[in-house]
Amino acid sequence: MQILNGELKPGETLPDNGFLDELEVSRTVVREAVKVLAAKGLVESRPKVGTRVRPRRDWNLLDPDVLAWQVEAGADASFLDQALELRRMIEPAAARLAADRADESQIAALYAAYEEMLAAGDDLDAFMAPDLRFHSLLLEACGNELLEHMSEIFTAVLHTVFAYSSSSSRSYPRAARRHRAIVKAIEARDPDAAEQAVLRLIDDTRSNLASALRRRPRR
Repeated sequence: MQILNGELKPGETLPDNGFLDELEVSRTVVREAVKVLAAKGLVESRPKVGTRVRPRRDWNLLDPDVLAWQVEAGADASFLDQALELRRMIEPAAARLAADRADESQIAALYAAYEEMLAAGDDLDAFMAPDLRFHSLLLEACGNELLEHMSEIFTAVLHTVFAYSSSSSRSYPRAARRHRAIVKAIEARDPDAAEQAVLRLIDDTRSNLASALRRRPRR
């Protein structure tokens, strides 16, 4: 968290005791934790130098753990805006492909996810799981193996965005209807309508995200 929220800045060295006293854990535990952080690009360890925080450009920002930590630490507006840009580049095109390629079972699965979202009412936890599943199914319905293999990473990105945008809105039934419009367009084999339905959903997310960031205390 100290790395993600900027308390420990790039180039700074972790304390020699490895936070042993602060965290009340053994040196072995700290050593293993540092290995995990190094594997994700957050730190590097060198003999006679110690363990230093790496520049943000070296972090594996698409790693699901790093994305989850970003949420916990408090993602900044720039990061969230870039996440929305990524979504805008991928999902409208994915919806177009799905309108051409989705089979009946995939369309049925999209409808089932929508029905679960609708049934969730104002319960965010109940809404989030089928919402994320819907977007994962959308990538799978493209019939593109490379996009399908991006599903886990893309879902982690969406979870980061939704964790913020959903906090500003309780209009989950409206969001559910936006998802229904997407799957209806896919079922109708209308790529243009599918693309536009996704863009409207993303615009709603951007608006909710802006509201959430306005209410958040400045870091």
